[in-house]
Amino acid sequence: MKKTGAVLVAAGLSSRMGEFKPMLPFGDSTIALHMVTMLKRLGVSPLVVVTGYRAGELEEHLSHAGVRFVRNERFRETQMFDSVKLGIEAAAKECGRIMVLPMDIPAIMPDTIRQVLMIDGGIVRTICRGEPGHPIMFQSRIAEQLCAYQGEGGLRGAIEDFDGGITDLEVEDEGIYRDVDTREEYRELVEWNYKRGGGHPITPLVQVRLKAGDVFFGPGTGQLLDMIHQTGSIQEACCRIGLSYSKGSRMIREVERQLGIPVVERRTGGMGGGGSSLTDEGKKLMDSYARMVAEVRQSTEQIFLKYFGKGISS
Repeated sequence: MKKTGAVLVAAGLSSRMGEFKPMLPFGDSTIALHMVTMLKRLGVSPLVVVTGYRAGELEEHLSHAGVRFVRNERFRETQMFDSVKLGIEAAAKECGRIMVLPMDIPAIMPDTIRQVLMIDGGIVRTICRGEPGHPIMFQSRIAEQLCAYQGEGGLRGAIEDFDGGITDLEVEDEGIYRDVDTREEYRELVEWNYKRGGGHPITPLVQVRLKAGDVFFGPGTGQLLDMIHQTGSIQEACCRIGLSYSKGSRMIREVERQLGIPVVERRTGGMGGGGSSLTDEGKKLMDSYARMVAEVRQSTEQIFLKYFGKGISS
């Protein structure tokens, strides 16, 4: 059987996702490492990862994984097929067959990859219940013809334009087309993968609380102050976040007792009616806490990847 390599495409910027997809948690590590590890265990080599957006970060993350990197420096102005062609060019000289996968379909089953590897056709495509997906595999001798395609259909268009034999492999694996283009699709994929026995991804959970004499401020108190700031009413703020008025008032009094300064100003009656608003100190407390939480989360993600980014299974 011919040596089979793979091109993993991770160059693009996903504006709909809002996060860097290859680094999202999946399995016991990340999407990127999960896919690389699976392919290596199946004997697929070489593995060429095409980077672009946040290239340095991804390359550092996979630096221990034994993969090669090709950068698409023009990823902002080119299409995915341009990245595919860069990867194909890097892999074609070393293997008889090339498998192409985007780096946002991490739920492909290893058995699906095994089935693809068993077929010695010119081009092999995977299909599940009539829906096409990945991987797509083709012989290296066909690569030049596919890369010469000038149409608008990308890799699939190049394959449709190919005048040789194409083998369609029917598989029972929805993972071949379940990608993560949006946050909702990512959440759905994680839950679907869990239900079929794939486990939930590991993520860090850190809560920031402030202490003076005692702990007096945390996520719940921050939410209460923010809602008071939005509504101008303690009662309305408590109602919106599901707190009793008495409990909300006690939380505010405890903050003020611990700090020794007022954080909420209460107004009663009068021409303009009653209401509540944050004092300057209350606004500064809320703003500083929110900024601190954001920085802690960012640092936590970096520390998490340091210790868990390589996974816990060998």
